[in-house]
Amino acid sequence: MLYRLCELLVHSLIERPEALKIDRIETERVDIFFLHVAEADRGRLLGKGGRTIDALRTFLEAAAVRVDREVVVEIIE
Repeated sequence: MLYRLCELLVHSLIERPEALKIDRIETERVDIFFLHVAEADRGRLLGKGGRTIDALRTFLEAAAVRVDREVVVEIIE
């Protein structure tokens, strides 16, 4: 569920969704998402001062609490 939510949110934020690749590591209680986006979309995903990625992380963390999980989101260059 969290993977699909992350994918939908990131797709809506970037201009080249076809370049999006999400690697996931799933442990007993934690989902770790590594986001690979096009070079041009990196700035859009980060946002001014990191606000966009912080908001994405906050939203996913709130959703993860509802299913008794934790989530970590990283942008990979």
